[in-house]
Amino acid sequence: GASQRLNTARARPVVGLSDKARGSGAFELSRFRAHALVLAAVLAVILAPGLAAKLLFGLAGDFLKAFDWLVLFSSTAMVVLCAVLALSPFGKLRLGGAAARPEFGRLSWWAMLFATGMGAGLVFWGAAEPLIHTASPPPHLSADSQTGAERVAFSLTLLHWAVHPWAIYALSALTIAFFAFRRGAPLLPSAPFRSGKAGPPSPLLNVIDWVALIAVLFGVVASMGQGILQMTAGLSLGFEGLTPETRWVQLALLCVLATVFLASAAGGLDRGIKPLSDLNMALACLLLAFVFIAGPTADLASRLVGASAAYLQDLTWLSTDLTRAGEGGGWTRDWTLTYFLWWVSWGPFVGVFVARISRGRTIRDFLAGVVLIPSLFTLAWFGVMGGAGLHAEYVEGRSLGIDSFESAPLATYALLASYPLAELAQVITGLLVFIFLVTSADSGAYVLAVFSRQGQGTPPVSERLFWGAVIAGLTAGALMTGEGQRAMRVFAITGSIPLLFLLLAQIGRLLWALREERPNRDGLPD
Repeated sequence: GASQRLNTARARPVVGLSDKARGSGAFELSRFRAHALVLAAVLAVILAPGLAAKLLFGLAGDFLKAFDWLVLFSSTAMVVLCAVLALSPFGKLRLGGAAARPEFGRLSWWAMLFATGMGAGLVFWGAAEPLIHTASPPPHLSADSQTGAERVAFSLTLLHWAVHPWAIYALSALTIAFFAFRRGAPLLPSAPFRSGKAGPPSPLLNVIDWVALIAVLFGVVASMGQGILQMTAGLSLGFEGLTPETRWVQLALLCVLATVFLASAAGGLDRGIKPLSDLNMALACLLLAFVFIAGPTADLASRLVGASAAYLQDLTWLSTDLTRAGEGGGWTRDWTLTYFLWWVSWGPFVGVFVARISRGRTIRDFLAGVVLIPSLFTLAWFGVMGGAGLHAEYVEGRSLGIDSFESAPLATYALLASYPLAELAQVITGLLVFIFLVTSADSGAYVLAVFSRQGQGTPPVSERLFWGAVIAGLTAGALMTGEGQRAMRVFAITGSIPLLFLLLAQIGRLLWALREERPNRDGLPD
């Protein structure tokens, strides 16, 4: 079945560079120097977390102020481009050629897409973000009524989590998949700029892949740190004297997490990532169904419909509304633009993985599956989890105490506190976050090893363990800054700065390459 085909495919080397070219002395020396630079950066963050935080905050803030327009309009343009490509004659073009067929069934494919793209972030923000935006709406979008405030909150939350991020992921993956499966390039961020011929890459292509590697590293660290904060928040509910900011608990959790994901990384895809990913999806669906059934089901169904309608009605103008001045501009940069850059920072990581599992699909099928299906699940998640939080807060009158970045990690645990089997549900939530973090770090270490080995399909265990240790070390440094959520977000922004320009160049190269495709006798690509 699909599992057997996956195992067979994994045994094959990724197309592109020959093993001899990958192992050349010049390349080994280059890789050694790059590893040394990464280790130096990790040590600098651990030894001087305060200074590192100050430098990163300054860089991220200056970039957002200067290029806020580029972030918003390029992200929105990617949504439009996905729709145009899917509906154009090029939508029938098949990744891998006319004879290629998908390796995986649709359900397995969709499950892997969702598990890769969002992970613990949905558990973290599902109940929290609609509450925060309702209690503290943007200065330029304040509503006159409670109903209006909730509508704005749902529209903004889904703007941050639904179609826009998945369009960014889709184009990150499509640019790599197209050149890998139709032009013979390796599955690397530099694929659109390669000729597809075997041989040592040019220094510029090495730079592209290593810049993408470092940016992905920062994005994985941001997500790891955010998950650690949520797990600490969960423990603080059961142990007196602990708070979500208790540093030694955060670092202890990180040590446990690192031990598990390093063991998983050593196990490889079959014995590590795959079974944990399957468990992730089962637990996520179980938690969503539990909240919907045990909670105010009729009210949640109504809120889900209302959230969907609000998002669809407001999507166009929110996608182009750039408020640059005053408090409104600060809010837009702190929330919307930061989110979009966060997704960009994960683009190469998600892109390579999604490209790998999508060979044989048409561009239309690919874009529909990568953008629409995960967006619908995301909408359902926030409609139910966010709706349950709003019901508890404003209908039951039960304050969850969620009003800012700092209090967000407690949201899901506080919501479940009054539900049947509350303690069990909270334990499942903590377990879900933990496993999501393990699979994120494990997958991140695997993809980083593929990058550093120039597309080698099965990188050595030592390489995977090296990147796993780097992820753990940088996450420790981020936690030691004491900036909580702000530190995690600034790590993601900093990593995404070069990737935004790289992604735009990749898309330009893809559009140019599509022009070179010869139509068949029916006037359509084969």
